[in-house]
Amino acid sequence: MDDDIAQPPTAGGPAPTISAGTPDAFIAARNMQSLRVFRSTAKAAGGILDLVMPLRVGGDGPSLFCVHPMIGLSWCYLALLPHVDPRYPLYGLQARGVGRPEPLPVSMLEMARDYADQIRKVQPAGPYHLLGWSLGGNIAFAITEELERRGEQVGLLVILDSNLADLDTLAVNFEPWSFYNMILAQFGYVPAIAPADPEPEARMLELVRRRPGLGLDEWPDKRVHALHRVIKNNVAVAASHQPGRVHCPMLFFSCTASPPMLAEKLETWRPFVDGPIEAVELDCDHDHILLPEPVARIGPALSGQLARVETRPDRR
Repeated sequence: MDDDIAQPPTAGGPAPTISAGTPDAFIAARNMQSLRVFRSTAKAAGGILDLVMPLRVGGDGPSLFCVHPMIGLSWCYLALLPHVDPRYPLYGLQARGVGRPEPLPVSMLEMARDYADQIRKVQPAGPYHLLGWSLGGNIAFAITEELERRGEQVGLLVILDSNLADLDTLAVNFEPWSFYNMILAQFGYVPAIAPADPEPEARMLELVRRRPGLGLDEWPDKRVHALHRVIKNNVAVAASHQPGRVHCPMLFFSCTASPPMLAEKLETWRPFVDGPIEAVELDCDHDHILLPEPVARIGPALSGQLARVETRPDRR
């Protein structure tokens, strides 16, 4: 462990049971491998805040659009690149309001419409392929609904251990200190802000100044404020959304160390998916799904499924 990275608090209450890429979960994990991965992907991203971030371009296969988790940034998906067949271009969808001041979506429907428009600027016609981890899976589902409403075909929806149920609890469970811990973790800092800290943002900036060179120290205060605002908005939008039904194949990755069991997870999804669901179990917990070992399984399974949908008889 790096000596000049602040250490996490030894007491902060029990870890929550919510599994949706929550900020508290980063604190409970206290896993330096996770932080090293986030640090690496943040550096590789080079601070790109565009709405559509090219993760990898080129290749003769269909594009895969990866939807940001709660943090609003898609840098984490750079971890997929060594493991997904290079035939497939990858793009990350990122939240409005971080790179520049602008209104945030007031509903999941508005967000999905915006992202569908952005996707179609890159790829004017389907079939479309989408992926989302955690809250990103919920957003990817909503984008799938929107594309299908427009008469477009979604060839594959890839869900990395997301949950459509009980999201109404998200908006009431988070305090500012936990959101700032999420921001720290995204850049590879140990999330060391305690619940009792009276000024969590000032504490976060103090921790960042202790360890320059990870990117966040270069951000102006107003951008840190903006990212906090975006995270809160993503939570509120997801918590108030009522999902509909999609008509496409789904590839679901389930983390065995994060309850409930696979069968129960799939039961919560089946009422919303009118299409075949293929599941892959990963021996990890939800917050470690993009570590090297799980990603080494995700990549080939994802590549294989993309290859199969390419040759499906009903593909346009």
